[in-house]
Amino acid sequence: MPQVKVSFRLLNLDMMQAYTLKKEIAGASFYPSNNQGVFIGEVPLEESLFDELNDYFIRQQIKYDECDIFVCAHTDGGIQEVSVPRVVNKILKYIDCKLTYAFDVN
Repeated sequence: MPQVKVSFRLLNLDMMQAYTLKKEIAGASFYPSNNQGVFIGEVPLEESLFDELNDYFIRQQIKYDECDIFVCAHTDGGIQEVSVPRVVNKILKYIDCKLTYAFDVN
């Protein structure tokens, strides 16, 4: 069975927004984007963080096209079924962002 990691990404943060994200939401992190002066924030997708994430999203006036839900599956190759955790459906009721999938095949 593949390992699946799910996170919420904010794709267009300035430095102040990135540091605020890390300070306000437990487990949040950020890294520089390929675009100069832009950072990508990442929050583990856990139900206990939904309210904080939603509050941050509203306060920082993030647009829906500036975020995604990132689903990364690590597989051993071949055709394998990948089940997306139910938490993804739940966050879409709060924040309706696009889904992005990545498959790491060993």
